[in-house]
Amino acid sequence: MLSMDDIKQAVSNLVNLDIRTVVGDFTYDRSGKIQPASDAKQIVTRINLLDGDITTAFSEEFLSTPLENVRGFHGVRERQGMEIMQGNIKALQQLTDLIGNIESKEKKVASEAAGEVPDEREGRMTGLG
Repeated sequence: MLSMDDIKQAVSNLVNLDIRTVVGDFTYDRSGKIQPASDAKQIVTRINLLDGDITTAFSEEFLSTPLENVRGFHGVRERQGMEIMQGNIKALQQLTDLIGNIESKEKKVASEAAGEVPDEREGRMTGLG
């Protein structure tokens, strides 16, 4: 059974897009998430998809060579992440529309099977009588 924390995390995952670039050693934890070593350098971006807030954090080391190139790479990944999210949102909208159309057709078929016919003028079903 899902806990309230699980539900909150799922909603947060839908609202926030996190992009992280790690330079240095890391491991994967049991859930498959990257766990950077304590001396690893990171750039972290969080994009709130509802309010459009974008926060990027990195240390000063990314402002000079050789790590400044990594900053550019991270920017490319941010753009790719946004494109993926926009595609996912579009796909969800199409899926929602498809489900709505299927449900509408199923209701129409069920009504017709019950002997009702559509009254186009009023947008409702009437009995055959």
